[in-house]
Amino acid sequence: MPERASTAPEMIALARELRELRAELVSTLGAVRSCSGCAIGHPEPFGHWPGGHCCGGRTEDLFTDDDLAALKLSGTTPSQFRAPSSDFAGCAFRGPSGCSLDPGDRPNLCVRFICRTLEVELRERGDLREVRQLERRLEQVFERFSALRSAELEALPEEWRELGAV
Repeated sequence: MPERASTAPEMIALARELRELRAELVSTLGAVRSCSGCAIGHPEPFGHWPGGHCCGGRTEDLFTDDDLAALKLSGTTPSQFRAPSSDFAGCAFRGPSGCSLDPGDRPNLCVRFICRTLEVELRERGDLREVRQLERRLEQVFERFSALRSAELEALPEEWRELGAV
């Protein structure tokens, strides 16, 4: 990915907005009981910890190239990706007390994913509408960022793309 100086200002603004939206969505979700024991009884790696069944996925499948580009443009540095010092159980950032990443540094998929059990809890709590609105806004901004990034990559010389320079 090109450095900040050569990146469209709109992409940088969108990357920053994505960071803010991820943090806002996680804050709005707050402490939910649905996620505390949803993995109990499931096979490894999903059932390794009591909660976070959805966090048992492979790290490389959760972070897309667009996620990583947005994180970089929003100011995330590699030193902010600290794995918990615990058993490995799916995603490298999943530990016994949940995700070790700051909400602003998490992949969009992880922040936006709402299973049916969590959806019921949010509906009962009266927060489902607000959460869904934030979820849709996050998805829209991410799609816009991805489209701009795709256009920027297409504008690069073919040999740069083949070398993995982006």
